[in-house]
Order: sequence, then C-alpha cells, then structure tokens
Amino acid sequence: MRTEKDIFADGTISFTPQELIDFEHTIKDCIAEFLPFTSYSLFFPREEIRPVPEPEFRAEDKELILPLVFQGRMLCYFIAKGVRLKAPATAPRYIMALASNVLEKLALYKRAVTDPLTGLHTRDFFFDELGKSIDQVHGCLATGGCRAGIEAREADLTFSGTLGVLFLDLDCFLAINEHYGYLTGDDIVSEVGRLLDMVCPKYTTVARFANDKFAILVPDAKPRACFQLSEVIRSGVSKLSFIDEVTNDTISISGSVGFVNYPQGLEGSQFRRASSEQARILVRKARKAVATAKDNGRNRVFGYADILSKGGRVLEIMPMGRMIVSLGESSGAKVGQRFLVRSSKAALAASAALAEDERLGRYPALFKGEVVLVEVQNDMAFAEVLHLDDAAWSVEPGDRLKLVSGEEAIFVSDEAKGAKESDVMPRKDAITKLYSYSNFISWFSTARLTPESFGLSLIRILDQPGDATDSYQDAVDQMVSDVANLARGAFGDNATGGRYGLNGMIFFQENVDRETLHARSLEIEKLAAGNFGIKVSVGSACFPFLNFERADVLENCRKALEHALLLPEPRIAVFDSISLNLSADRRFMDGDIYGAIEEFKLALLDDENNLLARNSLGICNAQLGRFEEARRQFDEVVKIDRKDVLALYNLGWANHRLGDLKKAEQAYKQCLKAEPKHVYSLMRLGSIAETAGKLKQAVKLYKQAAVQPGGERMVLRPLARISYKQGDIEATREYLHLSLNADHNDHQAMHLLAKLYLDQGEDPQIAEVLARQSSALSPDKDAYWEILVEALEAQGKGEEAAKVAARAAG
Repeated sequence: MRTEKDIFADGTISFTPQELIDFEHTIKDCIAEFLPFTSYSLFFPREEIRPVPEPEFRAEDKELILPLVFQGRMLCYFIAKGVRLKAPATAPRYIMALASNVLEKLALYKRAVTDPLTGLHTRDFFFDELGKSIDQVHGCLATGGCRAGIEAREADLTFSGTLGVLFLDLDCFLAINEHYGYLTGDDIVSEVGRLLDMVCPKYTTVARFANDKFAILVPDAKPRACFQLSEVIRSGVSKLSFIDEVTNDTISISGSVGFVNYPQGLEGSQFRRASSEQARILVRKARKAVATAKDNGRNRVFGYADILSKGGRVLEIMPMGRMIVSLGESSGAKVGQRFLVRSSKAALAASAALAEDERLGRYPALFKGEVVLVEVQNDMAFAEVLHLDDAAWSVEPGDRLKLVSGEEAIFVSDEAKGAKESDVMPRKDAITKLYSYSNFISWFSTARLTPESFGLSLIRILDQPGDATDSYQDAVDQMVSDVANLARGAFGDNATGGRYGLNGMIFFQENVDRETLHARSLEIEKLAAGNFGIKVSVGSACFPFLNFERADVLENCRKALEHALLLPEPRIAVFDSISLNLSADRRFMDGDIYGAIEEFKLALLDDENNLLARNSLGICNAQLGRFEEARRQFDEVVKIDRKDVLALYNLGWANHRLGDLKKAEQAYKQCLKAEPKHVYSLMRLGSIAETAGKLKQAVKLYKQAAVQPGGERMVLRPLARISYKQGDIEATREYLHLSLNADHNDHQAMHLLAKLYLDQGEDPQIAEVLARQSSALSPDKDAYWEILVEALEAQGKGEEAAKVAARAAG
C-alpha cells in the first residue's frame, strides 16, 4: 500500500479515493458499531459537491445514503442497505457526524505512519510492512512451491518467493544543508520524495527513513528487478536541480542506491530470528551496499550480493605483507578467500587529450597481485599478500579487490615455478609451529599434485580467551598452539599445518580416506576438550571423491567446516552427501537453480538414500517447470518413506500441476494421514473439490485449514470465490476485503473485488482503481486488463479504454 503525497503545507491531511478504498473494510467495521446494516457500498461523485449534501434515508428501500465528510469536504458516499431507524428525521445527521469521527480516527493513524515532509511512509511503518512480507516468503519456502496450497488449479504460481529492499542515500547532502541552509535541504528532500512517489510502482512501500535517506520495499522482486528500479531512482535523482533563491546558484544532487534480496541476503542462524529482526538485518545489509556504492565513487547502484565479488578495497597497509581490507563477515567474507588486487587508478580516465573533447580512454585493468584473507571480523578483514607481479609496484590503500573463484588466480609465485616442495616452505611461526596461511596455500598448490590420495582438515577453535588475559593475541596463539600439537599427534608427523585465521588451522595429510579423517578429527575434538577445556569444530575433505578435482578439495573442506558448525557436539564433518546438500541449498537460495541441481545430484551419487536431497532435487525441477521429473523424484522418496510429509505434499502438488487430480488427491490425503494438521494439503484438497463443483466439501476443507497456524489468511480468497458462486455478495465482499487487509498486494483479490463492483452495478471508479492496481501487479493476466477496460467504458472513458485494450493486446 502506498500513501499519496496529500499532506498539505499547513500539516493537515486529506484522503485520496485510493486510500478510502484501502481503508474501506475498516470504515465499514467502524460504522457498523453504531449503524446496523446488511450490506453497503462506496460511491465517489465525479466532481466535488458543494455545499456538503445532507444524509438521505429512503425508508421504502431501507437505504441510508451517508456523505463521508472530512474537514468540511465530502469525499464519497457510504450507502448502507437494510437499515432500520427509529428516528428517521433526526438520526441521519447524528450518524453522519459519527461517520466523520471515523475519518478523524483514520487521519490520526495516517498521520502516525506518514512522513509530513515528503508524504511517504515512516520508518516504523516500513519495518512493519517488511516483516509481513518476510512472513509471506516464509509461507512460500515452507511448501517447496510458491503460494502452494493457496489457489485452485488456476493458481498464480508466478510469485517468486523473494523480495527486495532498496536504500537511497543522497550524496554529500550534509554539505548542501550547511552551505544553503536546512530549509533548502528540506525542499530538496521533499522533491526527492515526490520523485520516488512517481517512479516507484504503486505496489511498493516507500518510506523516508531518516533525513536524506529513503527505503523502498519491492514485493516479489528478483535481483534484476531491484537493480533496474534502483537505476531508475539513481538516474532520476541525478537529473534533479534546484535554484537557491539567495545566491541564485544551481544545486545539483546525486544519490547512491544499495539493494538486497530476501531470502538470498540472509544466511544460517539469521533465518531463525524473528521476522522483525530479519527486517532490520536486511536494511542494514542494504545500507552496507549503499556504503560500498559511495566508496566506489557515489552516484551509483550496488547490490549487497556484489560487495564480496567486486566491492572490496584496501584500507590500510601493515608490516610483513599484511593489510586491512573493507570486507567482513557482514558482506560474506571468509578466511581463505583470495582476491586479485587492482590499482585504484584502473577505473580513472586517462587525462591526455587527443582533441578538445576526446580522451585516450581508460587505463586497462592493472592487477598488482593476489591476497588471501587470514582473519575476518564483522566489518573488515586482515589479508596477506600471496603473490605480487612486480615487487616494485606495491599494494596501496584504495586499491580494489576482485574475488578469485576456483583456479582463476593469474599469478604464480616465483617459488612455486618448478621448485621442489622442500624448497618452497618458509619458516614456521615460533609459538604455534604453523606456517602462515598464504605460505601454506602457495605450498599446497604444488603439494596436492603428487599423491594419489590426500586430505585437508580445517580446525576452528570455538572458545574465546578469558577476560583476565593480559594479551588477547598471545592467549589465542597459545590455544592454537595447544590444539595444533594435538592435531599433529592425531594426524601424524608427516602432516603439514598452516594458520587459518586468528583462531584456526589447516592440515594436509597424504594417503588418507574419509573414515580415517573422521576418526582422527573425533580424537582431536575429544582431547582438546579433555586436556585444555577447548571446544573445536573440524571440517575435512578428501581426494579422490566423486568427480571433484584436486583443486576443489580446499573449497570442499570449507564447506565441510560450515557443515560441522551447524551440528551439535561433536562438531565434526567430513565432506559428504549432507555437506553437498547444504551447499546446494545455498545455491538455491541465491537463485542458482541449475547449480543447485548439479550439487543435489552429486549428493545422491554419494548417498542414494539422502531423502532431503531427492526432495530438494524434485523442488528444483518443479521450479523449472519439469513436473514429470519432479514427480519421479518425489515418488522415489515416498517409496522409501511413506510418511515423508514434504515428499507426499510435493508429490500431490506435482500431480496437481500435471492435471492428474486423482493421484494428487491421493497424495494429499496420505500427507494428512502422516500429519493431520497439514494446512497446505487441506488447502489443495479444498481447491480440487472447488474445481469439481463440490462447494460444500470445499468450504469444509477450507475451514479446517483456517484453524491451523497460518491458515486463516490463506482461506480468505477461496472462500470469497465460493461465496460469489453461491450468490452471497456480502460474504464475498467481506472475504476479499479481509484478504486485502492481510496482503495489500493480493492482485487476485483486487481483480475479484473490481469484478464484483462492476457486476453489481456499483461505482465503476472504484473498480477502475482496483483493476489498475491488479494489472500493475500482474501485467501478464489478460483478465485483469479486460476488467480495467470494462471499468473505463462504464465511466464513458472510451478513448482511454481503447488505449488500455491496445496495450493489453500488444
């Protein structure tokens, strides 16, 4: 829901027809408290009526025509039907006054959620709406299919199960405020608010967050859509200009925009937090993207997902080849990630001119060398130089970082070129007896090429030194030293170890298999806890394994450590089918469905009884429209476990999509036997009954679903459809309004409500507003455009109706 910019200069508030339609259900409920009626409708006059007309009671029709008046202006008529008045001569005026009080209460609410300077929403309202949208995505993810169980066969399965949060921050705005005054600054902020109200689609939630900062919630938006809207906003802001009345200066402005998508932008334990907490995490990440955009030159768009790959920067150079970089845990940075270092001058235009308005071009991408992250904190990390292309061309503050994936590195150290392993290794750290991570990786790139089999183990210390320690670094080094000694004892004297961040280590072992690695890891975990009271987590990976190359083992080892950290004690994992499952899940959440499919297949290759991987593989295929393949995967799971609720429901859903309603019904019923309160199976069975014309049975199933957690919101539109088929217009209207209250962007409810207004011969202006919204939310629905054309024609707007019809046909 959007708030129109209708707060006047004197601070008073008005209501647009759109807002009165949005508040229609609330208005009806409030009036019903003092005026009993059986049905009602709203009617908007074509032109403002002055003076305000008197209310009219038509006793023969039991109808009260009530003008809704706010601040001396009549906004519309509320027509109540089935009304009985004991004092028909005097009561209507008192009722009209009470109805005006209803609008006053709504005005107070509107004032509370509206920013007075811009007319946009407030920060608190934005967080409320974002929390609701997150809950909606949760419902989508819980079923393995978006909106599964909500619709009948004509279900809208286009909902992507994602949303976007955009954040706009004006560039250098404090300087404008200080130079031209805060009143001028307010004028600029107000104009930016007007721009956002104009360019952002009506189904978005736009809020002034603070001062010169704005947030936009875009429901059902994938990263590409978020980038496109962000670019429209950035471009629009950069075109604004203002004349200072005092100095006659022309003031130009720009803004940086960051965006993040949900659920792709969150990970791990963040999903276990309340929706309100997740909302704040999302906004913080969008703001992190804004900060990166500003850091990269301002007046640009940056996605949170791109920060790690191309948004890093060297902040400070330290001794011994170390540096501080701008990437941290908040942007997805992890120990061991490698980056190419690019000169900060690479993005600057060459200054030499060929002619007055010509330049030589841009410097080429000049990569100085490669660095690796050795310690990661929340908003920054420490890195070490792996290789430099030219020792005379050192890394400098401001240099940019590009994430290296796989074997993308373009630098090879002089030591590694043809050198023997014994010649490559430098000295060990005196305390921990471990090599630095950068030196270990340089050595490992050669050492891994020789043995027929080998393993890597990452060990992370989970405890922190006590507060009484004099030196945090020394205390951590001692803990690492103690655990490293245990590891050398378990892995053997031939194992080679390196440092892995501040509180971790990595070991290379030749001629080991997964079972051996797991047993040795358990021994280390037990000894660390028993001898030193230190909790550790160990993730390991072996070569050969499935079709992975030698170069993949380090990344597999990292994934195994992530797997181990999710486990209860002992937190030990060797890269296996479950590790692949977790990695594939992350790919799926990031929108890489094809990559997820490949990893789920590998998980099944390692363990054909991994039911979670098979279920997930089916869901991926269903997302790509491969319902036959999806059905085959779900069927395989059910053969192994006839009580697997997820597989049973998804099997029903796949059959439903393939049009095999008999098998779909059978699967849904089996799902209910396994879990009698499964709300989505109840909804799907209701939709099958509704399609078959068994309306009483459908109502029974929907009402069973309504009493289950989360079911109350799902049943509203289906019950509205059935009420309409049964001729109960008032129940239809009630359910549709409740559906819109639950989800302001429910385009199907808008469409049905618009159709209801037209079919009942009520105000076509309301039908037009609803039809425009539904068409904007889902422009691929021909029926939505047809209702809009019908609403326009009903108002005599033939020319506009013809344009809309032509657009829909195109």
